[in-house]
Amino acid sequence: MTETKKDLENIKSKLIEHIKLNYEKKQAEEFIQNIKGMNDEEFIKFLKEQGLVGNEKNTKSQCIFCSIVFGDIPSTKIGENEKAIAILDIKPASLGHTLIIPKEHIESKENLPGEVGKLATEIQEKLKKTFNPKRIDLISSSIMGHEVLNVLPVYKNETLDFERKNLSIEEIEKVKKEIEDSNKKELQKVKEKEPSKENLEEEINEKNTWLPKRIP
Repeated sequence: MTETKKDLENIKSKLIEHIKLNYEKKQAEEFIQNIKGMNDEEFIKFLKEQGLVGNEKNTKSQCIFCSIVFGDIPSTKIGENEKAIAILDIKPASLGHTLIIPKEHIESKENLPGEVGKLATEIQEKLKKTFNPKRIDLISSSIMGHEVLNVLPVYKNETLDFERKNLSIEEIEKVKKEIEDSNKKELQKVKEKEPSKENLEEEINEKNTWLPKRIP
């Protein structure tokens, strides 16, 4: 195990969110308090005991992101294709911060399939239309050996090292709804620009369309 402090904080955030979603309030509060009270060594030991991390040979079936892909840990998905999913980060560095997670456990950014970049581009466009940031950076990172692509909107000078705040379920669902609503409006505008069947029939008729005379 070679997890960094940042990796462990990210894993801890996702586990806490999982606990909030799947346990009764009183029990969840007790679990969360215990997890927050663990130091790094205790937390790694806890992850091993829960089968969430192991040796290098078993990492593929036990990493946090593989659990998200397989639905074992809930997430807020805003996009997907054959090779990757896009989820909102529950502890974002900026508004709309999204993770593109390969569905396979890939340990090197050089081995990321083209579909990962394609999904990242789609999410970039969605975030631009919704939040209008100054720019959107694509930053690769690796947690527990699983390569992930960060889609990070930059409004001022945000980076992955910025101080982060855990979002509540309600807050993250609100961000998802903003993205969905914004892109629905965009699709509606495109549809409105397209000529309707009635307009096409009106444009193409005997009065405004020249046809050669029929030779008997």
